[in-house]
Parts: sequence; structure tokens; C-alpha cells
Amino acid sequence: MIVYVDLIFIENMIINYAILYMTIYFNHGKRSAIKIFISSLIGSTYAVIIIINNNIFINNIVVKILLSLLMVYIICPHNNIKKIGEFVIVFYIISLIGGGLSIALEYTIFNNSINIKNGIMIVNYPSIISAIGLILGIIIIKILIRNINKNISTKNIYYDIEIIIDGKKAKIKGLLDTGNMLEEPISKNPVIIVTKNSIDKLLNQQLLKDINLILEGDKIGELTNCESIKRVRLIPFSSLGNEHGILIGIKPDKIIVDNIKKNNVIIGVYEKKFSRIKRYDALIGLNLFKEEECNYEFNRKIKKQHRNDLCKIYK
Repeated sequence: MIVYVDLIFIENMIINYAILYMTIYFNHGKRSAIKIFISSLIGSTYAVIIIINNNIFINNIVVKILLSLLMVYIICPHNNIKKIGEFVIVFYIISLIGGGLSIALEYTIFNNSINIKNGIMIVNYPSIISAIGLILGIIIIKILIRNINKNISTKNIYYDIEIIIDGKKAKIKGLLDTGNMLEEPISKNPVIIVTKNSIDKLLNQQLLKDINLILEGDKIGELTNCESIKRVRLIPFSSLGNEHGILIGIKPDKIIVDNIKKNNVIIGVYEKKFSRIKRYDALIGLNLFKEEECNYEFNRKIKKQHRNDLCKIYK
């Protein structure tokens, strides 16, 4: 079998460059054409050396692994071991999928044999097959990454929420909103903003109507449901078009987010809908997932004072 070393060198150079380039691309790293060229040159030179001189020392699995690590290290813009490890994994995935598809295409289209010379696989198919195999491999990897990211992001931003008030339950879907850092001003407890329609059956409708009339400045009669009043919180907020808004808050008996009980959470009642297609009925802030570091005695006194103030307002 005649082996053209120059062709093998050029083909390896092109394929190595493409694999290294895509390794950086998938890891969102900064690309340097010079570094990629140097790394490709090292890999191609090694392949040619093994074909010409079958030295036991250099034709060793340990040396091959070290060489691949060196090639990745050259192009990796990070000195962090974890980041380098991620680059190495992506490098091997692209190489294995691209190479495997090239071989599969060779058997399917040309039905040619594969030769091994000094540990280097030499296949008798045009370079276009290698290119097609690599392109197909990259497309497959991109599709896999896109689907994985979609599933991860969907899982991370949507939460199952169960709200319990006076023994009544409501199960709704919540969206993680990184811009929602709303807190009850006195206790500093996080606020989950929930559409009114989704928790109608949990709320004292007359009480909400009366509170809205108070906020609008209308005069109303005496509020008699003092037990429900104890749950009420008034939460100031600022948004586009409403710099000094007031949101009615309700303190539930229990709230469970993705099967995890959350303590000291306030429900902010929102009159409108968040989405026309109704994918979610609540907005969750990142502050809900912070570690709770509240002093029990302080909270007890604050809640008692807050409750007394509310009762004075409604009398």
C-alpha cells in the first residue's frame, strides 16, 4: 500500500483545525487562529512521525493522551483545570462522532477497507467524506446541546407551586423572574407575585375589595373579618409606568415550591394576567431561594406590631 505522507499531513492539519475550532466554539472560548494552527500542526506532525518511524515510545497510548491534552491546552484560554477538562471532553466527543460518521459513510458509499499503519488508521476515501462526517457530527452535537439546554432552562425557570390558606389549596405554575426581588418592607420576607384569578378560591373577596377601596381613597364601612386582616400586608413597588404602586400581600399558612416548603413567604395579589397563553400564574424572585437567616424573636415582634397597625387602620 502506497502512503502519501504529504496528503496525510495536509488532511490531518485541516481536520485537526476544524475539530479544535469547534471545541472552542462549543465551550464559548476566545478563538485564536495562531494557537489553533500551532495545535493542529503538532497533531499532524505526530501522525506523520508515527507513520514514518514506528517508535515504541512515541506510539504509546499515554503519549497520545498527553499529546491531545497538550493540543487542547494550547487553544484553551483558561488555566483552570476544570475548564481545560471541559475542553478535552468536547474535543474527544467531536473527534469520536466526526470520525465515526466518516467511517460509516465510507462503508456505506464506497465500501472500502480500513488500513492500520503503526497505530494510525488510514482509510481510502476522499477528503470530502471526512469533511461531511465532521459537519454531520457538528450538526448532531449542536442539536443535542440545544435540546439539553432547552430542557435545563425550562426546568430551571418553571416551578410547581402549592399555596395553602385556611385548609384550602391552589396549585399553580410559577416562572423564575430574575428581576423580581420584591420584599415585604417590614419583615423583608420575599414576595411571590400571583394572579388573582389563580387563587380566587383562597381569598376573602370582600376583604380585598374593601382594601382596594381604602387604597383608592374611597370611604367604606368597618371591616369585621379581623382574622383575615391578620394575613394582609401592604407592599410598595415600583415598575414601568407605576413608580409608587401598592400591592396587596397575603401571608399563607404554607407554600410549597417544587415539593420544598418555603417559610415566611408573602403572596402578592396581581389583578391582571402575566401571559395570554397562561403558561404561568406566578413570578418567583431569586430571593426566595436564599438561605433563611432570620431571628425568630425579631420576626415575632415585628409581625405582632404589624398586625396591630393593620387592625388600627381598618377600625
